[in-house]
Amino acid sequence: MLKKKVDRIAVFGVILLCGVAGFLNFFQKFDFRLYDFMLSLRAEPVTRPEILFVEIDNRSLEDLGPWPWSRDILANSLLRMKELGAETAVFDIEYLSPSKLGVNPQASVEISNALDSQKKDVSEFLGQFAEAAVSGMYGNSELIALASEAVEDWINPEFDSLKENLISSSFQDNDALFAKAIQFFGDTWLTVNILDLDIKYPGEYLDYVGKRCLFSNVEDKKGLIENGNLYYLTDQGGDNRLGFCPALEVFMRGAGGAGFTNVVLDSDGTRRRVELLSRQDGGYAAQLTFAPILKKLDPEKIIRTNFSLKLMRAKNPDDEGERINITIPLDSHGRMPVNWLNREFIDSFRRESVVMLYQLDETESKIVSILETLGGFSLWDAQGNFLSYKEETEGLLNDYDYISQYKNYLLDKCRGFAEDGSAIDGGISEEEYTDYFDARQSFFERVKGFVDGSYFEEIAGRLEEMKGELDEQNYLEIKSGVNDLYDALKNEIVIYLGTFAEKKKAYEGSFCIVGNTASSTTDLGTTPFNRAYPNVGTHANVYNTIMNRSFVREIHWIFGFIVASLFAFGFSIYTTGMKVWRQNIDGILTVIFSVGIPFVLMSIFRIYVPVVAPAVVTGLSYLLVVMLRFVTAEKDKSVLRNAFSTYLAPAVVEEIVKDPSKLKLGGDEKRMTALFSDIKAFSSFSELVTPAKLVSILNEYLGSMSDKILAEQGTIDKYIGDSIVSFFGAPIDLENSAWNACISAVRMKQEEERFNRQALEKGIIPRALQTRIGINTGDMVVGNMGTSAKMNYTIMGDAVNLASRLEGVNKAYKSWILCSDSTWNEANSGDKFGKLAGRKFDRVRVVGRSEPVQLWNILGLKDELSETVLESLEIFEEAMDFYIKKDFVKAGKLFVKANKLVPEDESPLVYAQRCREYLENGLPENWDGVVNMTSK
Repeated sequence: MLKKKVDRIAVFGVILLCGVAGFLNFFQKFDFRLYDFMLSLRAEPVTRPEILFVEIDNRSLEDLGPWPWSRDILANSLLRMKELGAETAVFDIEYLSPSKLGVNPQASVEISNALDSQKKDVSEFLGQFAEAAVSGMYGNSELIALASEAVEDWINPEFDSLKENLISSSFQDNDALFAKAIQFFGDTWLTVNILDLDIKYPGEYLDYVGKRCLFSNVEDKKGLIENGNLYYLTDQGGDNRLGFCPALEVFMRGAGGAGFTNVVLDSDGTRRRVELLSRQDGGYAAQLTFAPILKKLDPEKIIRTNFSLKLMRAKNPDDEGERINITIPLDSHGRMPVNWLNREFIDSFRRESVVMLYQLDETESKIVSILETLGGFSLWDAQGNFLSYKEETEGLLNDYDYISQYKNYLLDKCRGFAEDGSAIDGGISEEEYTDYFDARQSFFERVKGFVDGSYFEEIAGRLEEMKGELDEQNYLEIKSGVNDLYDALKNEIVIYLGTFAEKKKAYEGSFCIVGNTASSTTDLGTTPFNRAYPNVGTHANVYNTIMNRSFVREIHWIFGFIVASLFAFGFSIYTTGMKVWRQNIDGILTVIFSVGIPFVLMSIFRIYVPVVAPAVVTGLSYLLVVMLRFVTAEKDKSVLRNAFSTYLAPAVVEEIVKDPSKLKLGGDEKRMTALFSDIKAFSSFSELVTPAKLVSILNEYLGSMSDKILAEQGTIDKYIGDSIVSFFGAPIDLENSAWNACISAVRMKQEEERFNRQALEKGIIPRALQTRIGINTGDMVVGNMGTSAKMNYTIMGDAVNLASRLEGVNKAYKSWILCSDSTWNEANSGDKFGKLAGRKFDRVRVVGRSEPVQLWNILGLKDELSETVLESLEIFEEAMDFYIKKDFVKAGKLFVKANKLVPEDESPLVYAQRCREYLENGLPENWDGVVNMTSK
């Protein structure tokens, strides 16, 4: 009983071992690799059209210098992005410390203006003082006192003011500018680090950030979010502590919000999942792109369940007029698996370089500079009036100066947001934005009109008129300079308008993620599909996953493991007793299903079930069960071989070993051939030797006889004293069981001759042993007869009994091998026809059987018999013809003649004696040629 259950015990052991390995995360790294492969099989998610990377790329670093840049660059970029229609700007850049003062790009202009103003004031004062001195109104002492007073009360303060103006004009507070630009853009999102960076923040500021950036409509009754945060801390390793470190206060007060950039690294260093919420005092911080998503979708409540985060009554990402419930699946530790694009970063989402925004500003500066140069060039008509270009240029410059002042006015209104999110002092209204951007658009359109107008033709015409008034060199220089200005202005305005229109299409309504993607950056990570992927791309994939609602649902490994364990255990039970090939097919199918089902779920439904544990438990169980059953089977086969090899042919034994069911209790009816053998006068022989020697002789003799039976694929049924009961055609089928039996009988007689010769020469036996053999072919019942405790593989039936009777009939005919007509006809057929040498004897009616049977006496194989024996056979057959015709005189003579050729063959004499008796006594009444046997 235990032997039958050992495979199930082994499978249970495998399940237990794999379960422990699973809990110890032994399979985790293998699962990660398979997860990456499986992720590549699912349909790739659609890319959200609004996602746009604003890259600090290689080109940006080449043109603007190495990172970090002065913060005015990205400040101006934000102003430009707002003008281009970008909707949201998310910075994947931490701003935790202030920067130094920067050089004011307008320093030369502002310093020049300040000096010009001061020069004018001083000149006016000195003129007024000189007039007073000349007028005689003041005496010399009064003039000295007046001069001293003027220096103290007016000149020194003026120059102190000039000094301050020069200093303020030379330097620029880029942090202040960036802070204003952040609010100017409107929906700018900065970073919060949820690890403790040991930065001291004023409590008042942290309270402010908490009210501005933390979400309070989160329901987490089980504290699952905080548990996940703590797991993240221990899982990432190191001596980190959870914390809350927002960007600089000056920046955060103008931002729309903030989110954390901390990403989850799996144990192999790959980014596959992210935390979406972090528990903080006063609420929950959201992941960098999840924070603006929550603001956009505006869910009424956020509910954390065991394996999901539910956004209740949120705005439909694709239809803001509709509110729906969005369920974000989470893994067992509360992280969202990211549905990554299966592409290189360069081919993923739309991308724009920061340098293009900078170049727009540069082109704008060049346009204004050319206009200023033109404005400083004076040309009159013949009447002494300025040409019309002069007025238009001054108008353009005045417009630009107004726009610049209006810009500064708007930036000055960016004084931060209150705790409730309202702009302090009202901030910038939509009308003001519209007025500002419309004024800028009108300015550049006016510049385009200026270039396309007739102003330069007017200048060229006037220069042509003045050609005679100017020397040729001066004329050519002025003309060339004007043409160069025209070409430069035309080129720059075309570049500006074309680039602006192109970038307008790119930025309009975009969700911009600003970050470093240059090849020199260290801000790279590993994803399921890329070994060096800019980390800014993580946030885009997170946004894309949530807004598309194309989630990957991860099922805890234990569920797949349990199902696979049931498969494995079921296999060990279901396949018990099956044929090996069926066991192998079912075992392989079990492994295929345990692996294939997770692959199907992932590729079609984006449901991920860790596959390694199920594969190992089913695969190892299958191999172990097969191995144990093989070992057990080999032991059973060894037992079978040892048990049957003594009375079954090796080929027959192997057939039984392959299919032991052939030895099942019960019988099958089939056409077979039975062979019975018995030693002539064995009783008298046994009186001539001791019992021990008799057993030795008999074992050797019967063993040699049995070998000939086994050699022809016969089966030894039993040994009854000196007799052998055997059959052909079971447990394996034979094409011609009659032939095999007849050949076996011939070989037995040949072996008997060899045995007797050698045994007599050695004095082992006192006289020769001679065996009579009876063979019959017919329908028999073959199988294991008896009980399950004691059974015997044997044959039964009338056809078996006839073979036994035929063995005994040999006594009457002094023959050695007799077979029935059915055996002879089958043996002497097909490709075996004519190979056996046999004599047709009488039809006899044996004891216990009313139906007579035709006897055939087998002498051997024709090609192995001597010419004398074959000649004797022909004479015997001729004699039988006369015998059947009742010509007993001729028959008797021929029978005697046949015996004389082969004296040891006494069967012809039996017939000769019978002919003599018939001649002397006459035939019995109603003689039909059938001989009735009166004894067995």
